[in-house]
Amino acid sequence: MEQLGGYRLIALLGEGGMGRVHLGRAASGRLVAVKTVHEHLAADSQFRERFRREAAAARSVAGPFTAAVLDADPAAVRPWLATEFCTGPTLTGAVSALGPLAPGELAALGAALAEAIAAVHAAGLVHRDLKPSNIVVTRDGPMVIDFGIARTSAEESLTESGEIVGSPGFIAPELLTGTGEPGPAVDVFALGALLAYAATGRPPFGTGAVHQVLYRTMHGSADLDGLAEIPGVREGVTGWRDLLGSCLSREPDDRPTVAEMLSACAAWTEGDPWWEREAVAGLIRRREDEVAALVANAPGMTTTGPADPAVESEGGPGGESGGEPRTAAPGTTVVGHTPRTDGAPGAGGADAVVSRGASRRRFLRWGGAALAGGSAIGGVAWLASLTGRDERDDGPDPPPSYTLGRALWTRDIGEASPVRHGDALYLMGADGLIRLDARTGAVGWTYPAEDITDAAPGRGLVQVLRVSGLFSSQIVALDAATGVEKWSTGDVRHNPRRPLELRRPDAPADGERAAFSVSAGLVCLVTYTRYGTRWERRTGGNRPWRAYGYDPRTGDPLWFHQGGAAEVVGLHQAGGRIAVASARASLSDESEKGEPLTVLRAADGTLEREIPGGSRYLEAHPGSRGARCYATGGRLRSVDLATRRTRWSRALSEEETDAGITPTAVAGLVHTATYGTLKALDAETGRTRWSLKDVGRPAEGSPPVVSGGLVYGLGRAPEGEETTDGRPAWGVHARNAATGALVWAAETGDTRSVVVGAGGGDAAGSGLVHVSAGGTLSTYTAPELS
Repeated sequence: MEQLGGYRLIALLGEGGMGRVHLGRAASGRLVAVKTVHEHLAADSQFRERFRREAAAARSVAGPFTAAVLDADPAAVRPWLATEFCTGPTLTGAVSALGPLAPGELAALGAALAEAIAAVHAAGLVHRDLKPSNIVVTRDGPMVIDFGIARTSAEESLTESGEIVGSPGFIAPELLTGTGEPGPAVDVFALGALLAYAATGRPPFGTGAVHQVLYRTMHGSADLDGLAEIPGVREGVTGWRDLLGSCLSREPDDRPTVAEMLSACAAWTEGDPWWEREAVAGLIRRREDEVAALVANAPGMTTTGPADPAVESEGGPGGESGGEPRTAAPGTTVVGHTPRTDGAPGAGGADAVVSRGASRRRFLRWGGAALAGGSAIGGVAWLASLTGRDERDDGPDPPPSYTLGRALWTRDIGEASPVRHGDALYLMGADGLIRLDARTGAVGWTYPAEDITDAAPGRGLVQVLRVSGLFSSQIVALDAATGVEKWSTGDVRHNPRRPLELRRPDAPADGERAAFSVSAGLVCLVTYTRYGTRWERRTGGNRPWRAYGYDPRTGDPLWFHQGGAAEVVGLHQAGGRIAVASARASLSDESEKGEPLTVLRAADGTLEREIPGGSRYLEAHPGSRGARCYATGGRLRSVDLATRRTRWSRALSEEETDAGITPTAVAGLVHTATYGTLKALDAETGRTRWSLKDVGRPAEGSPPVVSGGLVYGLGRAPEGEETTDGRPAWGVHARNAATGALVWAAETGDTRSVVVGAGGGDAAGSGLVHVSAGGTLSTYTAPELS
């Protein structure tokens, strides 16, 4: 186990711009947080000097609500600083799990934080980065942590010109303009923003792009809507809105002092402190259990016995980059922090064992001695007895666990798109179609072609759509096992089912685009031209769309149908019908705009009916059954497909207008995802079952992927800070579809697609997750619900 300055480093807790934070243990057994500086900063002599002065100043901070700086070595090869280890959720996590604070609870929090800020200022420091994630809610109250960028008033000459220190939404305006000396008032501004967040559940200057938040801070007004007032506060008497509004004043002189904040908050405090109330205490106990399990699973915690399988070694997949797959060991299960979700408190199973016995707090404060005993199991049981609850306290469920995904194999695929069928994975790209073994990544066959626009794999055949760009489209059927061409429809211009006048050399050509649909009894090809703009309509010559039916076994032509002058935007087969959704624009009469849905009989291609305005519900036509969700006209609707009647409807917020939606219900739920939110809705009523922030759609423009009782989306690091800035891009999350609890996570980066092969079958490639990100395809063992 690595040691640094007399501290044993147990586990990496996190990493940021300044360096890394480790859970460490002193010689006495006390647990500490050891912060090490990144190498590129350590090489900067000016930074080292600033680090030395700040560490010395921070050691003089003494207050009941500040994490004490215990030791530091700025001269070390890797400069480090050890602080008191605080166990509990961040304020971000507490508010996300339990919702905004009541006025009296907010007062207790404000008084404690004001006292902490007073202690920082008494040491001649200004914190300058107060924010919810820098507040840890412990048994002893909220603790202000991270003095890594605190500055003494006398040391401002060491701060580079133009440097902005702080977090968007909590930075005082004078820090943005550099017009004033950063003094205690900047922490009052941050305290006001922090309390506004705790009281409303949202930052007072909104979320989104950093420059937008900073602009609102400089030129907008704080959003304090929904801020509950102290009971009995009369109009004209200072209350929460007035107090926090004054804290967020642009001018430092207009803000209250820290002493005034402490006095006001202390006067409004009611009953027991917020952090001692059961809902918050339960979150704290949960976090204590997680830390205990983390220590128990750390290497070196037992003297004999096998290594704990719950501990994952560092490092990623090995092998060289290139066209061949690179293999690695499968993922392992780790115990980690799983943020609770709105509407699903305490969700998520747990394997960690917590027994009754000695004080957990004593263990967390002093760490205990090294575990001893006959086996790893015995060691964990001994730790469990140390960290158990008091006999009178049943406490919450054990800490949740999740699986950290490790890729089985990876492969460079460029811009190719993966399509899964059975035990095969197909890559469709500019150079053709490639079949891979889903489990190993080995190439089965390659079909080289530069004009493939779509592919539909089946058990025996793979149907490939080729559009040459010369107004010629065709379908090619390949043997799924060998890639050998079995049949081709040939150029549609020579299709014998076309009317004779359309087969002449001077006949109007088909559109330059095509779509196709495959079922057991029919392959339907539709050609069309784009009608998105007036220019495209003119250059397209008002071409109509045309549909061709083929026998899926032989490719023999069956029928032909010519539709109206319009662009095809969707194609659907069900119940012996083919629905063609189209969109057409008018050059002269705006009232002619429409979205007709044309319904053809699959047997002979004859027109059954045309539904005006029906294209918005492509799947709702004669022959369809069940219900499906659509997002149109600013609303989310559940539609009965057989009758086309709306079952329920709910308005979409501005952020949800481009949401991806799982169209059909799975286990009574439908799921929606935007760039940074994931929700589960009751399929019968449309009501929200649970909602998560910082988990979004797995790829741009795509709905969440639901398989095996899990819903997949793109999220932030499970142990990382929860924010709402931009689209999460750490990696893929698999969450319990019913509760939202984290089950599995893999660091993949921003993704292009997520493809899941369902488990439980006999196929060699079943139960796999394929993630395309940054031109690389990575394949993981699919997680399973316990």
